[in-house]
Amino acid sequence: MEESRVHEHQVIFQEIVEMMKRIERDLIQQQQLPTFDIISLTKRQESILMYIFSNENVTMSDIAAYFDISRSAVSQTLNKLEEQDIIVRSINQENRRELNLSLGKNGEKLHQEYKKIEEMIVQNYFSQIKIEDLRQVRDIIRKLEGMIVEGENQ
Repeated sequence: MEESRVHEHQVIFQEIVEMMKRIERDLIQQQQLPTFDIISLTKRQESILMYIFSNENVTMSDIAAYFDISRSAVSQTLNKLEEQDIIVRSINQENRRELNLSLGKNGEKLHQEYKKIEEMIVQNYFSQIKIEDLRQVRDIIRKLEGMIVEGENQ
């Protein structure tokens, strides 16, 4: 690819990254992203919690594989989440070497809060964009994801 096109792709990539950072920052500043006064989460805890919200019947091995971290690191993070009653671990009766993860009392509250925020973002912003445009953005991101994921597996 010629140098000017590579440069243009790089500029567009950087613009997209910066726009996504500004969107996240502005949503946080508008306090439209959940903040629990009694619950303080690290980025890793929040990421793992969001993964648990999005996937049913998650195991520690699933989390370790998804985030490419050790089971020990997952265990340490889950310990902190369990201490705050965000998650609950229980022995899987079908495979006693595996733990089931479910949401604790504070985890349920956080999950409901995230759902409300997601609904608000869709209602206030996404609903103002033509569905065809949203589909096009989704398809482009899906294509990029496919290229990146396939690149990892090669």
